[in-house]
Amino acid sequence: MSVGQQPASGARSTPRMLTSVPWIVVMLGVGLLAGLLVFALFSARPRESGAVPATLDPPIYLPAVGVETTGSAAPSSAAPLVEDTPSPTASSPRPTRSAAASVAAPAVSTPAEPRTGTVTAGYQATAVERDWFEARLTVTNGSARSESWEVRLFFTGNVKSVQAFSASGVSVSTQGSGVFVLRGAGPLPSGGSAVVSMRFTRTGTGDRPGRCTVNGADCVIG
Repeated sequence: MSVGQQPASGARSTPRMLTSVPWIVVMLGVGLLAGLLVFALFSARPRESGAVPATLDPPIYLPAVGVETTGSAAPSSAAPLVEDTPSPTASSPRPTRSAAASVAAPAVSTPAEPRTGTVTAGYQATAVERDWFEARLTVTNGSARSESWEVRLFFTGNVKSVQAFSASGVSVSTQGSGVFVLRGAGPLPSGGSAVVSMRFTRTGTGDRPGRCTVNGADCVIG
């Protein structure tokens, strides 16, 4: 009798065990969800080996100051950069030769010389005694044509008289006290000279005139 009732008790023990341990079912469900989540993450992640590298942006070239650039083309490596120099404007004029020559060298004074192209004369005392003295007068025609000449000697009143001689001819006259006028006998040719020898009488001292002129211009007194 006892042997015939054992299967019924064993069939009731299985559902009792399942209901007594419900946490096993919960653990199985959680594990299944976790596995699905991990699979979904790995499948959505892109493969690194198959990733295509992003293309690099083209380089940006900044235009140099003073150099004109067209478009976005890069400057050629063969063409050197030339820096533009500002052109002079009205507010900043370029210095000129006249401005640079404003600082002139100091003028050097030179002794006066007889003018060329005109009649000139030179007076020089040659011998001196107590009552008389001798002198020589040289007249030169520097013009391009024949010229007449007239020399005036201005002495003080102590010079009384004069005697003159010249190979080309000369005449002498007096105009007041101590003023003697000498004239050539004829015109001097261009480039020609006349030498006049003179002997003066005097009282006192002095053998040079205060002034000498030839055709109205001053002559040289030596």
